[in-house]
Amino acid sequence: MSILLRAPRPVEKLEIKTKPGEPRTSSILLVSVAIFLSVVLLMYVGILFTEGSIKSYSACREKIIGYEQRGLYTSPEQFKMALSNCGPR
Repeated sequence: MSILLRAPRPVEKLEIKTKPGEPRTSSILLVSVAIFLSVVLLMYVGILFTEGSIKSYSACREKIIGYEQRGLYTSPEQFKMALSNCGPR
């Protein structure tokens, strides 16, 4: 048996230090979700824009074809010129 001659020191508060460059799981998850949502939002806006421009072109073309069937345009050149105005602006 041994006898302690000194009283044990009180244990100081232990500090747990993390490495400064170590990413946390929650931050990685949040960044991943943010990227995913931004891609989905951009795709949705792109589809809406494309669909709207296609519908407007289609409506313009149908209107000009209706005018052509009523005899508004006297030559094929006038009809082609009117159709060319339906393009993207």
